Amino acid sequence: MLLQIRNLLVISGLLLAVGTALAGEVPIGEIRSSTTLVALLGAESAANFENVVEPDEIIEWELYVPANYDPDSPAGLMVYVSPMDSGAIPARWKSVMDANNLIWIGANSSGNRVRVARRVSYALFAPAVAAGDYEIDESRVYVSGFSGGGRVASMVAPEYSRIFRGAIYICGVDFWGNRKPDQIEEVRANRYVFVTGRKDFNRDETRNVHRKYRKAGLNNLLLMDIRGMDHTIPSAEKFAEAIAFLDNEVTPPDSE
Repeated sequence: MLLQIRNLLVISGLLLAVGTALAGEVPIGEIRSSTTLVALLGAESAANFENVVEPDEIIEWELYVPANYDPDSPAGLMVYVSPMDSGAIPARWKSVMDANNLIWIGANSSGNRVRVARRVSYALFAPAVAAGDYEIDESRVYVSGFSGGGRVASMVAPEYSRIFRGAIYICGVDFWGNRKPDQIEEVRANRYVFVTGRKDFNRDETRNVHRKYRKAGLNNLLLMDIRGMDHTIPSAEKFAEAIAFLDNEVTPPDSE
């Protein structure tokens, strides 16, 4: 299914482009937006996805745009895959978006009970949705997710390494197995953070996938094994550390 979506993205022109921001004032803060594939891609391209998402189906998005957003200083973008129905930003992470000039976007109705192909598609559409209203720095488009959402993020990030330049996998991650990404050198150039906790029931698996990434020749990796953390999202401080690593601002020690 990922290969099929890749081919469709090439057809629709979304593989290497995230869109063009519209002129004029734009909303900031917490925003709920909606669109259809027809509105996003046009009728012809939207029809290519109808086996996953109906072209006229309303897709609802949750965004968070920092108050100091400035179109003259394009923002980074954090695409989030939630295990729950809501794609809204956790309150504790708003200050992290503010401090790092990052826009947040997550699709609603994209939780663990939703088909994986649809969740992957939403993650891939998200940059084009955000870029319709905001100036986005294409070198800072990242994807993240928690638990089952982290697993989806780990399907998306290596396969679409030209779109997503980094990823944060939180308490849930899968390895690509025998299906090595086509653009493996681009995958190796990007940056990846693995977040788990000493009490996380996915801890051993997360650490194991981190080792597999390293064995595959990826060196831009950070393993955050947080003392006292269980199967939950990290604090604002720890999330900020993960983003700093993606931005290549610091190189914290990587531990096994």
